[in-house]
Amino acid sequence: MARRSVRDGRYTISAVAEMFEIHQQTLRMYERQGLIEPNRSEGGTRYYSEEHIDQLEVIMALTREMGVNLAGVQVIIELREKLMSALERLGELEELIESRAFEEFREQMNNATPEMQAMIPSVAAKLVRVRRRRL
Repeated sequence: MARRSVRDGRYTISAVAEMFEIHQQTLRMYERQGLIEPNRSEGGTRYYSEEHIDQLEVIMALTREMGVNLAGVQVIIELREKLMSALERLGELEELIESRAFEEFREQMNNATPEMQAMIPSVAAKLVRVRRRRL
């Protein structure tokens, strides 16, 4: 399947439709459903990037090979995005845990008293009984 590029890695709707052997209206329907959002030129021409092509490959695999309907595709894509975001945050957390700054914090906490280890410092408080006025 040859990818006809317009320029700079951008594809027109006709090139993408030909690439995936689907009708242009199918691509427009995917856009209306919110599954893909191609870039637009000033004149309104749709341009698909390599990222859009990758997204369409996922959509086509789900619909053609797995029989997933468009509502299911949307749920899967949203869950996939959340998973990718969570994995990214997990990587950042792992970097933080392995950092020298976190090691210094851990050392400080090991040497701290129970009051210093509290997330919210405890402060001695006085309980005062308040009486309500009756109207």
